[in-house]
Amino acid sequence: MSKFIRLAAIGFFALLLGAGLASPAQADVDIRSGKAADLPIRSANPSNGEIERSYAAMWNPNVALAPKYAVSVRGNTPKVQTSIQKAMSMSKTMDFFSIKGRVTGKTINGNSMTVTGNGVMAGYPAQSFTYYYVREGGIWKYDWKANCRPGCQGNPDWGY
Repeated sequence: MSKFIRLAAIGFFALLLGAGLASPAQADVDIRSGKAADLPIRSANPSNGEIERSYAAMWNPNVALAPKYAVSVRGNTPKVQTSIQKAMSMSKTMDFFSIKGRVTGKTINGNSMTVTGNGVMAGYPAQSFTYYYVREGGIWKYDWKANCRPGCQGNPDWGY
């Protein structure tokens, strides 16, 4: 599995695992159930469920790119948009396997949030991940440069 797919799967799974620990397993959110309306996380201290729904929407290949740009750090710039397009090309694989994610931990420090979790396939944790967010204009935005620090497929240039 490529590093980027592994990172993405790990991130999504960790988000959902935490919610699974706090709520029944049937509450898991899979990629294909994510909606554009779930992308923006507005709560200053979001619940695991809010984070998991946002993550599912981000990786759902049926959700348009424009709302994904809106919840990404510098998502209005061409470099970030091009890199997100490349990253989202992997989402079809995640949807095919009906991947779910569970949040296992969350740390908020001012306008920064770090989320850890596990990816879940067939009800079993598959990989762990860490995702980073920055709060801008009242919305938690995906910090793709930080998320890709461990390595993303193609080593995308996020332009910031």
